[in-house]
Amino acid sequence: MKFEEFAKFLAEVEGISGRNEVTVLLAEFLQKIPPEEVSSVMYLLQGRLVPNFIDLEFGFSQKSGLRALSEVSEDEGKVKDLFATLGDVGLVAEQVLEKKSDSTKKISVSEVYEILMSIAQASGKGSQEAKLTLFKDLLLKLDPLSVRYVTRVVMGSLRIGFSDKTVLDALSWAKTGDKRLRKSLDIAYGAKADIGELAKLVLVTKVEDLPEVLSNIKFVPGVPVASKLVERESSAASTFERMGKCIVQPKLDGLRCQIHLLEQPNAAGHKVEIFSRNMESLTAVFPDIVEAVQKLPVKSVIIDSEAIGYDVENATYLPFQQTIQRRRKYNIDETVEAIPIRAMAFDLMYLNGEDLSREDVESRLAKLEQILGNSDQQVIQQLETKTMDTEEELDTYFKEKIGMGLEGVIVKKLGTTYDPGTRNFDWIKLKANTQSDMVDTVDAVVLGYFTGRGGRAAFGVGAILVGLYNPDDDKFYSVAKVGTGMTESQLAEIKRDLEPLIAKSQPENVVVNKILHPDVWVQPEIVVEIDADEVTRSPGHTAGVGTQARFETEASTKGLSLRFPRLKIWKRDKKAAQATTVAEVLRLYELRVKGI
Repeated sequence: MKFEEFAKFLAEVEGISGRNEVTVLLAEFLQKIPPEEVSSVMYLLQGRLVPNFIDLEFGFSQKSGLRALSEVSEDEGKVKDLFATLGDVGLVAEQVLEKKSDSTKKISVSEVYEILMSIAQASGKGSQEAKLTLFKDLLLKLDPLSVRYVTRVVMGSLRIGFSDKTVLDALSWAKTGDKRLRKSLDIAYGAKADIGELAKLVLVTKVEDLPEVLSNIKFVPGVPVASKLVERESSAASTFERMGKCIVQPKLDGLRCQIHLLEQPNAAGHKVEIFSRNMESLTAVFPDIVEAVQKLPVKSVIIDSEAIGYDVENATYLPFQQTIQRRRKYNIDETVEAIPIRAMAFDLMYLNGEDLSREDVESRLAKLEQILGNSDQQVIQQLETKTMDTEEELDTYFKEKIGMGLEGVIVKKLGTTYDPGTRNFDWIKLKANTQSDMVDTVDAVVLGYFTGRGGRAAFGVGAILVGLYNPDDDKFYSVAKVGTGMTESQLAEIKRDLEPLIAKSQPENVVVNKILHPDVWVQPEIVVEIDADEVTRSPGHTAGVGTQARFETEASTKGLSLRFPRLKIWKRDKKAAQATTVAEVLRLYELRVKGI
């Protein structure tokens, strides 16, 4: 496929706001891609060259991009003026190279991909100049429209708006003309989080064979699995009523860490990969976990765990604010020493060449206990696991953990399998929020910010507007304006983190009433944890408009709102689509009412 055709498709999609229309358009485009280019195209649609879990970035700054355009166009003044007006390096590139780029050679997607890969992989002494030269040469081989999108990819600012959910819908549509395969694709993507390889498999498989092929995808060490998620309940009584006899583990406030150990047939030893909740690589930041897993008496394994800072002297867990410091990319040795970590393992998904996801939770935990009980290391430990026979036992254990300063407990139904990426009542989160009627905090997405008044005006941020994700239409809906819970140092951090995400206008996938429009819009990417007194109905917010709680007599014309919201944690380790959904907050709203 010629890259020019790909660029025309991107331009067409960029002008469409309706998700269904985008899905159909993408489905039609997918059918045109040669099999050998499917993976490359899927990664490029995400503005990447490889799956999200592989740590490969271009390392090409905005300053470098503008320098490249100045040198190729030989008109630095024009580049600066255009960027001041447009604020988009891609649009600047398209305009300044309109007469210099070459649209006659019709370079292919594969050729562009290979050059982009060379740019990303350039390293060592002189690498920045090498990247610059490769980028400039590539620009001169492209037509103006292709220049726009290639530049955005290299700058890390493509942001076409395709979520994984839209891609999965389009794959189903490409094969069947509707979304009937969506559930099977969700499960398959949960087990094989490589959208390029999954798309290639789907597009080359006969439609009648797809359900069986997708259901037989197995977990593989080195490829992250979508984390199993939990539902909420308000009390031990309601939880036990659902579960009966159950397995219970403490709920820790750390970093979800999926630990992989894989055999390397053509290399000495084993390889370790560690992935976050949103499937980003954490391997480099946890050398202590890497060393520990290599000491386990196994050939290959996938362990689900919560990594949390640990005070060795007092044998206590550290707060999340200290644990999150372990995610630093620099001075890793110093943070390892200053903040020891414990990877508290709570499930086992793969062992010695065998996918265990279809085994029941009791069997998986028994095997995990055997592995960790026979290992010569202290960093990876099995999380305390109890079986509860009565509601009273569960309630006592829950209160005990709250008294220890933990968030609560996770309750697991006996006999259940590990279903990646699913949220159901097989696992229930039971938390105590003593300051409010809320039974849980909310992970919300920042939609924009208000510049502030008085003392906060100096920081440029006075409050943030946050929203909830709705997977049904792949959009974000406002739920709270948050101005409390922020320190002065946090305000500076918030401004710094939001500046690269500033949007010139309201993003197409964001729904906010005019009365709550922020001073500055941002792309919905940063997830924050919000505490509040309760969930209420509000005429101002858009989350949940048209929904009906089980105690309401009809669908409400008002949205859901967080009453007296306050920032608890800035930047959780989640993607925006992994934030709390509208349906989940509707559930929190229902849990306010006894017996619901």
